[in-house]
Order: sequence, then structure tokens, then C-alpha cells
Amino acid sequence: MPVSANEPTSLLQRVAEQMEYSELIDAAVNAPAEDGSRILYIMAFAISSFSNSRVKERAIRKPFNPMLGETFELVREDKGFRFLAEKVSHRPVRMACQAEAKDWTFLQSPMPVQKFWGKSAELNTDGRARVFLHNPGPNNSGEHYSWTVATSFLRNIMAGEKYVEPVGTMTVVNETTGAKAIATFKAGGMFSGRSEEVSVQAFAPPDQGGAQLSLGLAGKWTAELHFTRDGADTKQAAWKAGPLVDQAEKRYGFTTFAAALNEITPVEEGKVAPTDSRLRADQRAVEEGDLDKAEALKAKLEERQRQRRRVMEEHGQQWEPRWFVKVAGGEEGGEGGGEEEWRLKIGKDGYWEERAKGEWTGVTDVLEA
Repeated sequence: MPVSANEPTSLLQRVAEQMEYSELIDAAVNAPAEDGSRILYIMAFAISSFSNSRVKERAIRKPFNPMLGETFELVREDKGFRFLAEKVSHRPVRMACQAEAKDWTFLQSPMPVQKFWGKSAELNTDGRARVFLHNPGPNNSGEHYSWTVATSFLRNIMAGEKYVEPVGTMTVVNETTGAKAIATFKAGGMFSGRSEEVSVQAFAPPDQGGAQLSLGLAGKWTAELHFTRDGADTKQAAWKAGPLVDQAEKRYGFTTFAAALNEITPVEEGKVAPTDSRLRADQRAVEEGDLDKAEALKAKLEERQRQRRRVMEEHGQQWEPRWFVKVAGGEEGGEGGGEEEWRLKIGKDGYWEERAKGEWTGVTDVLEA
């Protein structure tokens, strides 16, 4: 695909956009579990990740496919978390990411899967998102929540106004207690365009009967969610979408959060890994409007990637991700099989430890064109 089909961000940065509303996880830490508030805040966080696609301009282009071994870090001292994503597999494309805060950890190993159905593309994500709350739960032993991202459809891919809409249901499960919350995305009519309405019901743990709780959520995934009680709006806001950039229709439909992901601030200056998406020259050229330069640089990067793969194949070697280790799923390494799960390495070989030392031991510069 020509670079004109790309927005100037990578798929790793798109994954990082999930963290825009991390304060919802903070709220969950301090919310009561008994009435469903805690799991509803986790669900609000899960739903909020769709809001970055709320304007049509975001549906027109796609992010850059990262090089194998490309990374993206996000350190948000104002929000109290740090985040790292790495592309760990090229065929099929799979990323691994992990965010850490004082009271919680978020991780996911997403593999995007697309199916084309005539005028629409079905967008699925293989790889459950997981949130670990460190202190809540019985005896302050912590809680584990997980969910599979809801299916979305990209509509009108052949002609007409393109737009994205999530469909069906999405279930957040408290893996510690068995409690759950179910979001239902209202289906749009054949001729009525996109539906934006979503409602959420919360359910007690099985050992407490598993009944539906009176507290729920309702609203629009494009704008805001409110708490409901027995189906009636309580007027208490759970989440509200953040702003878009000025003249968003001319700037890829970016949110202000997404637009900031390409900035190299004093937090990153001279500290990010040489594999960070911010340092990708073809992507930067697109941001600067030089598409011819971007096309040439992209071709060089992709050819170098093919060369690395040929050399490894000739020597019977396989690519080893630098910062993440597989802990579940796949044919080798990890337990079980089925869904792959990757987690950040810890100790002296960990990303944040290397960053603190200003050393990048064993890192292949996959962005050198």
C-alpha cells in the first residue's frame, strides 16, 4: 500500500491509545466491588478505546505496520503510568504491550485479524486485554480482569463515507471472583448509518447467585457514559471523550492524545530505544507531508527487514523479541497453548532497567534505513 494510505503513527502507537483514559482504572481501584462500580469502571475503560475512531477521517487511513522489533514507549508522569509495546511477530502480525502504575498493571498481546465482506471489513483482535488491580479483592490479594475486544466493522470500504462501528457484545470478567459485565452495542439499521449507543449490565459473582445488579452504564461510545440504576440515568458521569485536535478533519481525525504520541518531549529526549516508532524516518516524512521521501524510506526499511529475515533463515534462526517473553500459548514456550500471552522481561535485561542505564544491549536497529 502507498504511504498516502497511512496516517503518521504506527500500529504500536494505536495500541497505546487505549491508555488515554487510564484514570478509569484508577477509579476502579478505589470503587466498591459489591454494587458493580469497580467492574463498570473497567468496562468503561474497555469501551473508551473505541472512541479514537469516532470521526470519519480516522477510518480513511491506517497506521504504519511496525518493523519486527520496533517499539513504542509512553511515560505519562501526569497520569502515573509507563507503557511499552513491541512488535513480537511479523507473520502473523502480533504486538505485545504492558502498562504499569502504582496500583495496577495492564497487558495485552493483540493480533489484528481482518475479514472482508463485500462492502465492509470485519475487524477482530485476537488476544485478551488484562488488568490486574494490585490491592483490591479478598484480603487485599488483588483482582484480575480480562476481556476480548469487541468486533468492529469498517463500513463502505468500496464507496461512500467510511466509518467504524463496534458491534455485538463485549464481556469483562473478574477472573478472581467470577463477576462480569456485558456491554451491548446497539446495531445500526441498514439505511440509518452508524449506531453509537451502548448499554452495560453488571452481574454478581456465581457464589453470590450471579444475578444482575441494579447499577449499569449507558451512553455513546463516541462521547460519554453515565451510570444507570435499574435502567434509569443517575446523571453521574462515568466517562467522557477527550478533545480532538483543531481542524481534525485536516489532521487525520486525531485526538489530542493521539497527536501527542509522535512528540519527543524531555521525558523521551535521548532516552528512548533506537527502535521507537517516533524515530521511524518514513513515518516522520508523512507527518511532514513529504510523501515521495516517505515512500523511498519505507521501501528501504522493508527491504532491510527482508534481508534480516533471509539471513536468519539461512542460519536456521528465529527472531527473538528483545523486551517481552511468551508466558502462555503458542507452539513453544509458555503454558497451555491457544491464546498467546507475552509479558515484559524483568531484572537487568528489562526495558526500563536498560533505559535507566542508557544502554540498549542486544538491540537490533530495525529503523536504520
